[in-house]
Amino acid sequence: MKTNDLIALLASDTLQPQIPVRQQLLRQLLLGAVVCGVLLFTLFGLNPQMDQMAVHPAFITKMMWLTALMGFSLYGLFRLARPGVGAGHTLWGIGLALLAMFSLGLLQLLQTDSGAQTAQWMGGSWQVCSVSITALSLPVLGALLWALRQLAPTRPVLTGAVAGVLAGSLAASIYSLHCTETSLTFFAVWYVAGMALATGLGALLGTRWLRW
Repeated sequence: MKTNDLIALLASDTLQPQIPVRQQLLRQLLLGAVVCGVLLFTLFGLNPQMDQMAVHPAFITKMMWLTALMGFSLYGLFRLARPGVGAGHTLWGIGLALLAMFSLGLLQLLQTDSGAQTAQWMGGSWQVCSVSITALSLPVLGALLWALRQLAPTRPVLTGAVAGVLAGSLAASIYSLHCTETSLTFFAVWYVAGMALATGLGALLGTRWLRW
């Protein structure tokens, strides 16, 4: 194409205003959360004792922990969605949040009688917890990756992994409306396992879907 032709093409192009990065990501996050919530109520149902669970110290601690993970990962996506911008303090924040729950879970386990330690970390739903969280994270992860694909991330693996953390922690918080477990040790093992699967899947998909 000749220079004059290129100039004429650019001059005639009507540029559409771009939706801000945060708005695009938040829209898709909300959409994924709604689908995730519908799946929870359809497939699992609400904990019938949710009114009592909502004021339980373990539940409150878990929700604060998951909120921290969501906050740090969303902050990271706001940055990584822009070309050439790093993750900032995202990884430190996520790491510290995980370390906090691991520490609380280990402390609780050490304070438990040896005969009850297995029940403390396995609970009564270890067979389905991690898989359920990963499954519920899929619509959230898909929505986030779709939004990120419209943007310009330059670190596809890391961006996909952080999207997986956000999707996994959001799915875990929604799954908490069904879960009857109250052991911090259980959360440190099986909730983290479910979120780790979502993170790995996000990184894997990011290598293909988010590469320029």
